[in-house]
Amino acid sequence: MQNWEKIKKDPKLTSVQKKRAEINDYIRSFFKVRGFLEAQTPILVECAGQEPYLNPFQTEFYDEKGKSYLGYLITSPEYSLKKMLCAGFDKVFELARVFRSDESFGPNHNPEFTMLEWYRSHSNYYQIMLDLEQLVFEVNKKINKSKYLVYENNKIDLSLPWPKMTVKQAFKKYAHLDLDQCKNLKNFKKLAIQKDFTIDIQDNWDDVFYKVFLNAIEPRLPKDRPMIIYEYPLHQASLAKRKNKKSFYAERFEAYIGGMELANAFSELTDYKEQYKRFKEEQDVREKLNKKIIPIDNDFINALKSKMPDSGGIALGVDRLQMLILNINDINDLLMFPAKQIFK
Repeated sequence: MQNWEKIKKDPKLTSVQKKRAEINDYIRSFFKVRGFLEAQTPILVECAGQEPYLNPFQTEFYDEKGKSYLGYLITSPEYSLKKMLCAGFDKVFELARVFRSDESFGPNHNPEFTMLEWYRSHSNYYQIMLDLEQLVFEVNKKINKSKYLVYENNKIDLSLPWPKMTVKQAFKKYAHLDLDQCKNLKNFKKLAIQKDFTIDIQDNWDDVFYKVFLNAIEPRLPKDRPMIIYEYPLHQASLAKRKNKKSFYAERFEAYIGGMELANAFSELTDYKEQYKRFKEEQDVREKLNKKIIPIDNDFINALKSKMPDSGGIALGVDRLQMLILNINDINDLLMFPAKQIFK
C-alpha cells in the first residue's frame, strides 16, 4: 500500500508530514537568527563530486537547437556553497535535494534525499561541532519538549556538550588496534587479520579501514548519548584540511546518534593545488574500481585559487534527523513518496 493510501485510511498519519515540515521550519529559523544566508544552488551540474564510493545520477538534456549536454544530479551542494564563500559570503546554509545511485532502498537510505549543509568562513570544524550540538538540541526541544529523544527504545540524552572521541581512540577502545601502526597497508592488513577481521587480498587501505570501523566501532558506539568521532585519517577526508603538514590525520568529524551516522564535517581544505591533487587521486581510485571517471570541477579549483578563507562546513542528513526526532526507524515510513514505492 502506498503511503498516501495509508494516510487516507488513517488521517492520524498526517502528523508525520506536518512535523517534518515543522522541523525544516525550525532549522531555517535556527540559521537565520544567527545571520546565515539561505542559498539556492543548482541540482543539475556539469561536474559532480569525486568521492570514489559515491555514484551520481548522470543525465542528458538538450538546448533549443537540439545540442545535447551531459550533466549530473548533485550528490551534495558542497562545491557551489564553497564557491559562495570564495565570492565573499560569510555564512551560508542550504536544505538541498541530493541524489545518489547504487544506494539501498532502506531502512536508512533513499536515492533522493534532503541534505542540510552549512558553512562558516573564518572558522573551523570545532565551531561546526558547536553549531551541530545546538541545532539538534534546540530542534528536538521544539518538537519533543525535552532534552531527550527516544529512538528504537533508547532514551538519548542530547545535553550539551556531546561526548567526543578521536578515530584513533575509537580504534584502540573498540577494535584494539593502534591506528598509528596501520599507516602502511601491508601492516594494517596483518594487524587486522590478527584481530580476526576478514581481509581480502585486493582490499585497499580504505577497504580495511571501513571493515574495522563498520564492524567493530560503529555498532559499539553509545546508544544513550550522541557521539562525535573526529580526526579521521587523511585517506577519508579529501576535502578536509590536514591537522598539520606532516599529520596522518585531518580535521574531519562525524556525528552519531542512536548508532546512526547523522553528519559529516570538515575544516575545509583551501589550498587549490592540494585539492586538485586529491581530486586526481580520487579519479585514480575510481578507475581502479571500474567506476565512471567524474570530470574535475575546474571552476571550483579556480574559486579556491581566488582565495577561500579558512572555513568550517558540514553535511547533515535531514531525513535521518527527522527519523531520530520522530522515532521512526524506517525512512520508507517517513517519506511521503519513497523510491521503494515509486519504483516497485
